[in-house]
Amino acid sequence: MFMAEVGTFFNQSLEQARSYAHRIAAAGPVVFKTEILHDPEICMAGTGIQAAYAHAHGRRVEDYRQLIERKCNPLSFYADLLGLCRELEVPFVASVYDTVAVDFMVAQGGAALKIARNNVDHLPLIRHCARSGLPIIFDAGGLYVWEIVRAVEEARRHGATGIIVNHHPGANPTPAEQHNLAAIPAYKAALDCPVGLSCHYRGEQMMYAAVALGADLIEKGVCDDPDEAEQDVVTAAPIGRLPDMLRTMTECWQAIGRFPTLPREPRDLDTRSGLVARRPLRPGDVIDLKNVGFAWPALGIPVGSWDLAAGRRVGRAIEAGQPIDWHALEGPAA
Repeated sequence: MFMAEVGTFFNQSLEQARSYAHRIAAAGPVVFKTEILHDPEICMAGTGIQAAYAHAHGRRVEDYRQLIERKCNPLSFYADLLGLCRELEVPFVASVYDTVAVDFMVAQGGAALKIARNNVDHLPLIRHCARSGLPIIFDAGGLYVWEIVRAVEEARRHGATGIIVNHHPGANPTPAEQHNLAAIPAYKAALDCPVGLSCHYRGEQMMYAAVALGADLIEKGVCDDPDEAEQDVVTAAPIGRLPDMLRTMTECWQAIGRFPTLPREPRDLDTRSGLVARRPLRPGDVIDLKNVGFAWPALGIPVGSWDLAAGRRVGRAIEAGQPIDWHALEGPAA
């Protein structure tokens, strides 16, 4: 499953948000992902806390409360956007930061709720999500393993109907050598739940590697301009790349296949070797590596039956280079 993340890339532009929804829906079978960021009070004002984020041309530092304020929208904004998703028959998921957003997503018919990595210790929010009846996706980034284990166990204890853990490599962007994609199969084994990747790589390669490692969900930002000096877009993909990315991920998933595999029949066995006389053989000569060579096609005894033929004697003359068949042998091994 691919989750196209637009987050708050549209800021306060409903027109741009709706445009994203239309283009995501047209790209193929995907999930639309946003955030229900409706109340700036989730971040205290006047504390001096700053949001520092990378963009294509460097870094930007912004007052965190001001960042939240310029990205907040009323619930009516999100009702319009998610209503469009329903019309387009695109399932939608949203990160939620308070219980109001949880209840709103339930009322809107959301497919799942996302717990951002900074809320993995927010036990009241996790419990409310668990009781909502919607599946929960946890962002596991910048965490000790015990923290995500506790969050998952807390959700299960309070009735979560489904849980997905998304491995998050940490920084945005994160270089390839720090992605630690080995976490995907490890989380699957430890948590007994589907595991995906929250892709924060400036490029597409990590998504395909994650699919090959068995990721059940890929979450990747998509936007109009990944080079914009804006929060989080530095690792987003151009939205026009979405159809090609979906095609490649599908092929990667199909390539996993299964094991053990069964060969397609009929098989081409013409290039398997058989026994041939290395030199002219006379009655009484022994079948051994001095007297016998191998060549394809196997017109006589197949090389796979060597142990049954080795040591036996030739019962008639065979010219050099000619195949040796079972009728040419006599008696048991010498």
